[in-house]
Amino acid sequence: MALRLIDRFHPRLRREWQEEIDAGRLRKVESVELLGTEQLQPLARLSLAMLLIGAVFFGILNLAAYFWQRHTLALNLSFAEIVLWLVSNVVAYSVILPLHEAVHGLVIALLGGSPYFGAKLPLALFCGAKNQLFRRHQYMVVALAPLVVLSLAALLLTLFAPVAASYVFLATVGNFSGAAGDVWATARVLRMPRDALIEDTADGFQVWELTLFSPPEPCEPFEPSEPASSD
Repeated sequence: MALRLIDRFHPRLRREWQEEIDAGRLRKVESVELLGTEQLQPLARLSLAMLLIGAVFFGILNLAAYFWQRHTLALNLSFAEIVLWLVSNVVAYSVILPLHEAVHGLVIALLGGSPYFGAKLPLALFCGAKNQLFRRHQYMVVALAPLVVLSLAALLLTLFAPVAASYVFLATVGNFSGAAGDVWATARVLRMPRDALIEDTADGFQVWELTLFSPPEPCEPFEPSEPASSD
């Protein structure tokens, strides 16, 4: 199936580049499988590091905001309130996973693409854009949107409503650590040329580049003609 360039905000450039793509002037540079065997271990380490960073950061921020509002760290929770806190966090974590992918899909749609959703159980949910190409910086926006948007929302909730934020703490930290693949992909794509085109796949992404000039056609070998004989 033909690849389609996605760029709602630069229609002229999109049309010009699409003509080049349709003409076959496209070369694959790299194919990356995020859920492949080689990547699972480094991604797991990155996810664990982000889990610890997120837990420490939002945990300290939550306590500081609570103390600033209540001037005490005393909680005085009943058993029922503790159970409610645990259940709320588990439910919130189960909700944040599809919400994370929904943000990916929303940004893809805003750029003019058509997202699709799936799952690779028990590993991960995913949002992709089949047979669609994004410019490098736009792909990075798609990748980092859930981390930035949902973490910013959690930050504001923690600052202004620390008690409510504690009931979704696991979701906040889970979204942060769950963006490890997005962060890793962004770092990898950032090393690509500025005019690289990225195709998102269910397993990772592929990097393409335009070859703006067609290769020259082979020339016929030159054979010198024999000099005309003079009588």
